[in-house]
Amino acid sequence: MNTRNETNLKHLLSNTPVNVVLTSKYLAKAGFSHDLQKIYERSGWLTRLYEGAYVKLGEKIDINGALYALQEQLGLSIHIGGISALNEYYNARHNISFNTKYQLIGTRGEKLPKWFISLYSKEIEFNRTTFLPEKLSLIEQKKADFSIKIPTLERALLEMLYLVPQKVTLNEAYQIIETIVVAKPKEFQVLLEQCTSIKVKRLFLYIVEKINHPWFKKIDLTKIDLGKGTREITKGGIYNKQYNIIIGNIEEI
Repeated sequence: MNTRNETNLKHLLSNTPVNVVLTSKYLAKAGFSHDLQKIYERSGWLTRLYEGAYVKLGEKIDINGALYALQEQLGLSIHIGGISALNEYYNARHNISFNTKYQLIGTRGEKLPKWFISLYSKEIEFNRTTFLPEKLSLIEQKKADFSIKIPTLERALLEMLYLVPQKVTLNEAYQIIETIVVAKPKEFQVLLEQCTSIKVKRLFLYIVEKINHPWFKKIDLTKIDLGKGTREITKGGIYNKQYNIIIGNIEEI
């Protein structure tokens, strides 16, 4: 490694947050070829996690440091969402945890890099969807030395309902929504108007009306397209005429 390369690498590393993944694509874009990356690895400047991913010498990463790389270095919309975001960031929890894996939400067409899968395959479930615009209602959450994008409480709630009943039970979703006392009706309004999932919109309105959350009354239903045709939420459930859904009796679940 020549002096110029070493100086450039020191500058890059000093300006990169602590405890985040350094992807090969990020390093290559910064002017460090794959051959140079291998030299830095042999020289002890970088520690290889898996093909395509490194970490600075002596640092340790968790899933947040890996998500930072997905979002900031690779430009992906992938984030911890749904019930995982409600649990992790907003302390909205059900008494019984039915799924301890992180629910990752990304846009259709996005793929998790092989290095991410190799590190976290046992800890995650990856869901691709476009039922909400990929950048809508994502906010920054500060970690020790970097920030990652997370969904607002309101977006996370709709993401959770998107996965009912396949990966989240109706009972769990209902009881979590019951705990959400403070919410922003204006945020829900924007999300619901742009949401393309008829199931999610109808299920959301059905549950929050049943719970009688005070903020529900501030949502303008006339601006929300609830589509046509019946949606089956629960097999063998009861037909609800108001929202045109077939759903189990939540009070008996």
